[in-house]
Amino acid sequence: MLSLETYRARFGPIAVSVLALAAAAGALLVLLPEEWQRIIVAAVAWAAGLAIAIYLARRATAREQARVAELETAEARHRALLDGLPLVTWMTAPGNRAETLYVSPGIADLSGYSPAEWAEQPDLHERLLHPDDKERVLHELEQAGDTPTSIDYRLLARDGRAVWVREDSATVRDLSGEPVYVQTFLRDIGDLKRGEDRRELLEVAEREAASESAERRSRLDLLRRVGGDIASSAELDGALGRVADLVVVDLADWCVIDVVDESNELRRVAAARGALIKPNGARSPADDPEAEVRAVFESGRTRILPNLDERSTGTRVPFLDNLDARSVISVPLQARKQQLGVLTLARTEQGPAYSADEVAFAEDLASRLALALDRARLYREVEERSDAAWVLEHVADGVLLLDRNGLVRLWNPAAEAITFIPAGDVVGKAAADTIPGWKASVETVPVSASPNPGHDEVLIPIETSRGERWIAISGVRFFGGTVYAFRDLTDTRRLEEIKADFIATASHELRTPLAAVYGAAQTLLRHDFALDETGRERFVSLIADESERLGRIVNEILLANQLDAGRLDLESEPFDAHDLVERVVEATRMHAPPSVTLDVEPSNNLSPVAADADKVRQVVVNLVENAIKYSPDGGRVEVGVEEQDSSIRFHVRDQGLGVAPEDQERIFEKFYRADPQMVRGVGGTGLGLYICKELIDRMGGRIWVEPNGDQGSNFVFDLPTAEVMAHGEPRRPRLQLGN
Repeated sequence: MLSLETYRARFGPIAVSVLALAAAAGALLVLLPEEWQRIIVAAVAWAAGLAIAIYLARRATAREQARVAELETAEARHRALLDGLPLVTWMTAPGNRAETLYVSPGIADLSGYSPAEWAEQPDLHERLLHPDDKERVLHELEQAGDTPTSIDYRLLARDGRAVWVREDSATVRDLSGEPVYVQTFLRDIGDLKRGEDRRELLEVAEREAASESAERRSRLDLLRRVGGDIASSAELDGALGRVADLVVVDLADWCVIDVVDESNELRRVAAARGALIKPNGARSPADDPEAEVRAVFESGRTRILPNLDERSTGTRVPFLDNLDARSVISVPLQARKQQLGVLTLARTEQGPAYSADEVAFAEDLASRLALALDRARLYREVEERSDAAWVLEHVADGVLLLDRNGLVRLWNPAAEAITFIPAGDVVGKAAADTIPGWKASVETVPVSASPNPGHDEVLIPIETSRGERWIAISGVRFFGGTVYAFRDLTDTRRLEEIKADFIATASHELRTPLAAVYGAAQTLLRHDFALDETGRERFVSLIADESERLGRIVNEILLANQLDAGRLDLESEPFDAHDLVERVVEATRMHAPPSVTLDVEPSNNLSPVAADADKVRQVVVNLVENAIKYSPDGGRVEVGVEEQDSSIRFHVRDQGLGVAPEDQERIFEKFYRADPQMVRGVGGTGLGLYICKELIDRMGGRIWVEPNGDQGSNFVFDLPTAEVMAHGEPRRPRLQLGN
């Protein structure tokens, strides 16, 4: 600590006065004749000397006290200035950092240790240095000596946190140049470091997104080239060989295609090799399909080696004869539930195993090849057989045959089923007059001169008695007219629209918190203006809240994927349903808007529930948050549990927007949102209620929604009690809709 200098009183004037008085008194004592006179003079002299001495001593004392008070005031101001700084001030003895002279109270917030502990433990600072930074920091301090230093490092706080600090040290010297103390400022730079880390993560994500985008463009270009090659080829085997040559450029070291021939035997029609670093001599796959390939063909299921959930060790995968493959994808070629062949991709070079994205791409490519094979077979049969009516009776695609005058000569049952137009209403009549929308759309339908597979098709709408239908249609021109084949893609289009809505919604839901996090991080990183502590806390809180929101959205998507893949494990153990509900409501109240009131309906003596408590809590949280989200004008949200026979019934009632009757049956579907355009201003991914239903179903329960009187909704789900689960099977889960 800083100490006041002790000053000595100046007694020089006192000594001079006493000597002068003594000299005068001595002279009088010599000159006065009488003894009593000399006694009086001596007494007066001594009294005067004493009075002078007392006066001078008091004056010197007063000056000393004023000087001490001035020094104390200056030191108090100095300490107040140091304590008020937004950082920690630490003063140590010159050349000895273990001797603490003073440390400001802010050290307690920074490290968790009080100033007294900091002063009493000489090696505390060295002990708190992070193990990864300790050697570097001590070396830099030793090298610096008395010169000013600035070092960034981490301290381990009392609670175990790693706190990033910036140390700025300088030696304070007196007028003579001698060191008085070393003054060190410690500043918490954790927010700055976290901002830098987030920026690096964003940059990495941007680079990965760019790389993924380039890869996707390359794959799409490959599909385009494959489709173009198949469409322009008159000979299918040669086209498949060229497809294999295209595939090995980017996706595989070997591409093998096996196709069913006219005798229904699987034969190898193409085997292409990429530019290998180690071509393994002259070895190539066998001329006939291997047993593993035939197994894929017979099972109709994709085979991946090694499995996606296994880590590649680089060892040989026994699949294709004569090849030391390290990763293999074998996909069946299927069309209209018929097995048409097998597409096999293999990597023989060192490198990563096939990923899920590459498997999806291979399956897409296989579906296109299968469609090309299927169409080639279909058109060949139509052209070669004069009596093809019996074949067309069973084909899944609609077939329309027009003569040169535009009259309908053939309208198969599939065409009737797709358009709901009986054959008797169109056969023998002009298509433009009998098929709604045909006249406006026929010019856009691509027509090929040959039935080779892979030519373009167009998606057009047609009006039917049961509403609008979307069909994918293409045509082939021959000497007697034109034959059109079309498929009903209404459900596929609807699914694509739902997916598009989900992607748009998810993008919006993700972009909003990402923009908030990025904006707050950029603001914290700016140096052109200073933020006070309140401002910094507000931006850090914003980043934390929006990051939590991002985490919830990503977790919903991941959980939905786990449910679809059947990879979610559920545990069943008894728990108190009322206690779970109370905990959920208490936690939700912390961030619920003031306009919404959350209440728990009392319930006593409930039987324990036998289910996965964590997943049940997730369902209740989702329903409660939905009730708040869909109550934009506020209101009351009631959460309760009650015992119903051999089950426990949970309910969440709100006074919000409610669910329309036409939406009650569909809101538990994946990606479905009652308000996809967010007209009512309520966002979401459309996965929450789907996850709730899947979880409740898998725990042996049931879930449904019903109106809450005239306003709001009531979401209800039942779960079996522990006694029921212990003595018998739970009842079969089903979806129930309220009236």
